[in-house]
Amino acid sequence: MAVLYCYAVVIIIVLSSIEKANAFLHLQSSKVHRLHKSRSNRLITQQQATSSNRDTQGKKKVLVLGGTGFVGKHVIDILKQKDIPYIATSTNGRDDTIAFTITDDNASKHLLDINQTNDIGTIVSTIGCIFTDSDDYIVNAASGQTAIDAFKDVSSKPKYIFIGNSPRVRNVCNIVQSLNEYARGKEESELLLHQTFGQSVCIIKPTFIYGGTKFGFNPPRIPSFLGEVVEAVLGLYPIQWVAEVLPDIPGVVLEAPVNVQAVAGAVVNEAIGLCDNQVLDTREDIIMAASKRPSISSSVSKLSTQEMDARRDELKTILSTKASEYTNEQNFAMLEELEQLKPTSIRPTEDSLLDGRWDFCFDVEPDVGTGFIKEIFEGDGPDWAKKILNFEGVHMEIGNEQSTIQLVVSVKVFEKDITVILLTSLTAAQPYNMFREKFEGIEVNGFRLPYPDAWKKSRYLEFSYLDEQFAIARGSGGEPHFLLRGG
Repeated sequence: MAVLYCYAVVIIIVLSSIEKANAFLHLQSSKVHRLHKSRSNRLITQQQATSSNRDTQGKKKVLVLGGTGFVGKHVIDILKQKDIPYIATSTNGRDDTIAFTITDDNASKHLLDINQTNDIGTIVSTIGCIFTDSDDYIVNAASGQTAIDAFKDVSSKPKYIFIGNSPRVRNVCNIVQSLNEYARGKEESELLLHQTFGQSVCIIKPTFIYGGTKFGFNPPRIPSFLGEVVEAVLGLYPIQWVAEVLPDIPGVVLEAPVNVQAVAGAVVNEAIGLCDNQVLDTREDIIMAASKRPSISSSVSKLSTQEMDARRDELKTILSTKASEYTNEQNFAMLEELEQLKPTSIRPTEDSLLDGRWDFCFDVEPDVGTGFIKEIFEGDGPDWAKKILNFEGVHMEIGNEQSTIQLVVSVKVFEKDITVILLTSLTAAQPYNMFREKFEGIEVNGFRLPYPDAWKKSRYLEFSYLDEQFAIARGSGGEPHFLLRGG
């Protein structure tokens, strides 16, 4: 019981501090991933937006098949936000789309005509159906069948992105008779697309996609407000471990779903060449692909050294001393601009500048559960709650030649000082700003809590900016955190 009590206290502490540290906590909420990524897509600075408009002029278009569907609509939203030229289809041609039915006898010819007359560089198929009995195989296999008929004799083929499903979902579909035809159609499309497009195909394989404002049955979906909670809970390492060891059917039920915005973000980044994967078959990989950003904009590259230094100093001053005067959206936009001005000679995975204490300069917006806890235990919450739990601060210590992180959380529990240290290890990855961060365990006042090795998962951690005083770190979902070197 003592161990269970300790874990209960730790969970409360972690939840109450998570918004200050979620780039480094692997008990973090995936809602924050989605929130900051969607803001990053929308809330770029005016300078970056102007550059984006120039950079996309004359580029090939993205063709979105099923542009009025659940995933397709979100793909189009991101294409619009990034000023990427596109064409979309739907079965009835509504909402400024081209009428196109992928199961028609002339679908292959129509697809080739659209491709050749509109200078298409990437085709994205979000078409699919489930629980329609006779149509499940026909519709889900049609993407591959239509593509191979259209492009078998074409020498210069576009890239093709297809929304499939994860291997475990496929296993469940093969077990459940009513889902057999759905799985067979998806599998055939994937096989034919690989045969037709070779390395120029990307199959995105989520488990369960959630999002929007409504419940749905075909395809099955839950809205964002509920999906965010489910993703946060099922994304916890202990539950992930349970999902992994269970048989396929109960294991899939316990796998964390992925937000439709992350799927759409991964699609777009694959389409415009920020990513180059042939398969994305885990939630982590999908979220990581969605978080990719251009290394540098053309507008920044044209600045003189003096102009870059001046703007860099201005942004650092604002973010470190005046962040509270700006909205979260404005702060995130400035962080993105500062990343564009990073010193090109610094390689965080190899640079000793990364070692030392780092303090979080300002909060990020908490998720639903974290916000509720903060309302009770912090700020204007009742005095009795603060006597139970009073959050005092969090900082990060990187050491051992950029190979370890200690996230130090200081709280008072029943007016007694408690120090919780979350321990992780770092392994350098390519490029030179990327790590794989593995959760190693928890200490409470120097006592190492029992933590099974099977729960010690790893995720991506990026240091997108680093100098002598400041750093910007991004977790696997792309959420930015501005760090100030501590004393």
